[in-house]
Amino acid sequence: MTDKTTADKPGNEAKPSDSVSVKLKKAHRHGGKEYAAGDSLTLEVRQLERLKKAGKV
Repeated sequence: MTDKTTADKPGNEAKPSDSVSVKLKKAHRHGGKEYAAGDSLTLEVRQLERLKKAGKV
């Protein structure tokens, strides 16, 4: 059995303003605050794509 988020199901596509929780692979600074690798963040889907491209998540 595979776990899937609701965004993976037909008709439940993620919208850019939907929130997701992620765990950082690398340290990241946002809004003047430092986050360490391994920290969990809740962010919008559009932010997730940017962090993926940077190799942070």
